[in-house]
Amino acid sequence: MYLLGSSLIALALASALLGAGCYTLVTTGRVRLLRWGRAGAWSALLLTLGVAALILVAFLQQRYDIRYVYDYSSSDLELRYRIAAVWAGQPGSLVVWALAGLLCAPLLMRRSRHFEPYVLALLLLIQAILLLFVLIRNPLAPTIIDGVASRPEDGRGLNPILHNPWMVLHPPTLFLGYGLLVVPFCLALAGLWRRDYDGWVRPGLTWTIAGWTVLGVALAMGGYWAYETLGWGGYWGWDPVENAALVPWLTGTALMHGLVLQRTHGGLRRTNMALAILTYGCVFYASFLTRSGVLSSFSVHSFVEEGLKEIMLGSMVALLLGSLLLLALRWRDIPLRPLSDRLLARDTAFVLLIVTFVLLAALVTFGNSIPWFTSARWLSQPLQALLGRTFEIDDGTLFNGQPLGDGRFSLTPQFFKQTTPPLGLILAVLMAVGPLLGWRNTAPRRLLRDLRWPFGATVVITSAAMLLGVHDPFSVIYVLIASLAAGTNLLLIIRLLRSGWWRIGGYLAHVGMALFLIGVVGSYAYASPEEKIVLREGETQSMLGHTFTFWGYEGRDNNRHVMRLGVDEGSEQAFAAFPELYFNERMGAWVRTPAIKRSLWKDLYIAPEDYLPQHDANTAVLAPGESGTIGPYTLRFEGFDLGAHGVDVQADTMLIGATLTITGEQQATQLTPRLRLEPDRRMRPVPATLPDGRQVLLEAVSPAEELVRIRIEGLNLPVTPARAVFTVSTKPAIALVWLGIALMTAGGTIAVLRRQLDRRAARVPQPAPVPGTFGGWNRRLRGWRGAS
Repeated sequence: MYLLGSSLIALALASALLGAGCYTLVTTGRVRLLRWGRAGAWSALLLTLGVAALILVAFLQQRYDIRYVYDYSSSDLELRYRIAAVWAGQPGSLVVWALAGLLCAPLLMRRSRHFEPYVLALLLLIQAILLLFVLIRNPLAPTIIDGVASRPEDGRGLNPILHNPWMVLHPPTLFLGYGLLVVPFCLALAGLWRRDYDGWVRPGLTWTIAGWTVLGVALAMGGYWAYETLGWGGYWGWDPVENAALVPWLTGTALMHGLVLQRTHGGLRRTNMALAILTYGCVFYASFLTRSGVLSSFSVHSFVEEGLKEIMLGSMVALLLGSLLLLALRWRDIPLRPLSDRLLARDTAFVLLIVTFVLLAALVTFGNSIPWFTSARWLSQPLQALLGRTFEIDDGTLFNGQPLGDGRFSLTPQFFKQTTPPLGLILAVLMAVGPLLGWRNTAPRRLLRDLRWPFGATVVITSAAMLLGVHDPFSVIYVLIASLAAGTNLLLIIRLLRSGWWRIGGYLAHVGMALFLIGVVGSYAYASPEEKIVLREGETQSMLGHTFTFWGYEGRDNNRHVMRLGVDEGSEQAFAAFPELYFNERMGAWVRTPAIKRSLWKDLYIAPEDYLPQHDANTAVLAPGESGTIGPYTLRFEGFDLGAHGVDVQADTMLIGATLTITGEQQATQLTPRLRLEPDRRMRPVPATLPDGRQVLLEAVSPAEELVRIRIEGLNLPVTPARAVFTVSTKPAIALVWLGIALMTAGGTIAVLRRQLDRRAARVPQPAPVPGTFGGWNRRLRGWRGAS
């Protein structure tokens, strides 16, 4: 399988390079090579699909002789997680990323018209770079143990934190978003290449909205997954790898609005070219930070360094420098169209919004990059002295439990929580006012008239929020402005619905963003403190307006265990909660999954902390050579004793004993209590007697773990019942977070569908060849298409 897989990867890489080369020659007038360029694109796509299928087959067949399968699968792994393990590690995820970009190629062949050779040449070159990464980190390489190719009986298994249904959906959706965002980058460079600075805008806007929507869905999936899994910092913990995926979404939002402005009246041509380059540069940079090992000491998401750091950095730098060089060469050639200089103009609102999103992206990128920057010792100390005055820093202790000692550090989530909220408030103001403005100017009286009803509703909503407990001035302002943004955009949606639903996409996304901001304020600023509860089995306790009863610790499938809790028993809203808490022996880690009771206003969050099994002070569990105490006695387990042969032939029984040295108040005694396996297969203890008359019983034996349980009768020490330890908290307005994300996704989807409908309805004729293109190949291409 290694030879077959390596051959497929190499052929896919060669096909992508062939396609890129042929398409490049087409731009010089060699139109006959167009079919070879397309053949290269199709071949690269099909061969990469073959590589992905081969990896999937290897996981389904449990081929532990393949290192990637050995590292991320095991015999007890469920089918869905064997499939998800395909993208659980670095090699497989690179295949999925390359495949996502190649899937765009057939659509571009049909829809990019005269841009096709330019766009496909660039896209295939980028996918060839990704396929080179795949070839270096070959996902079908054999398992080498002690220098010898081996086939282990079982694999290491998948990290228990990844045993979640969102693992099946979140990573491929993220890479699909990355794959879609490569298209506006290629379209922008194609526009620079052929000196067509407006022709790329219409298709570029559609692809940008599609990539923005899919990437947003992926981020939402990751957030919801984190919300359902303890230890990930809530739905957004400002983890470095979370942030890395957020940045291209932020710059993509800026690009989307810039393209709308350019399509409307031709402004921001240069800015949009730069934003398209920046957005895909952020995609590549996010992947570099995640896969180079730079963040491996500061994030649970990050891959360790596996031989790609230098080549990924070199590829990223070459890609960005080449793109920026082309932009610089065309800079003076790009025609300018002045924007409105009036404050109450949509032009101004769009520019401010773009600047705000870029500033947000820059802040997050800076905070994310600190571990990489501080790997240079000459930069570490000055940065630590500068940033440490204002922000908390982490020298590795938060993630590793101790300082790294090499000078590297990162900024804690506090940095992002301090710097991003003011910019978020500016975005809310622009969303509230911007959609009501005309492109060039707006009369203040008209703006105030349009704001009457939304502002009235906002006052009511904000007053209700204050009655419900929102008192912090900054939070009140956030609720006020975000509610106003939701109101103004709802007003515009109502107006537009008269002419059809397909025009409401952008405004619906604005409503979603406004609700999301309100939900963030409620769920973060007004979440109740975590309250710890310790309950004995059958005991009830009240906390945060709820009553909790612990009914036991139950085993489930795959060695999982849950706490069984009754909440609000005896009331109409009673329910059972089952927070998971179990030890994954294969990974050597505890797995804790909260139980969540959802409601319209707030969620009740029940997080398991520990389970303390019943403890009988009259017993002790010992391993060979281990000592323990029972009341006034000290016991040492010397080892097992099977007697002469461990079998009593006459009685048809088997005996097993435990040799103990028991030290009382005055003397040490060696005894051997036994267990007798009777013919009826029952174990009966054969006690030994201490000098003071108390009996010592061997209650149970675990041969696999070499453990024994010893009891001393007659002490009558207390028995502590089993106890559950968990924390409870409430998270107000969390439903608005998920509703807002759903509305943003719906708005983006509607916007994409609208552009597809407009494209079909318009049937715009082919544009004339743009002066300055290479060889005037457009005319020959039309002739070639007609002949074929």
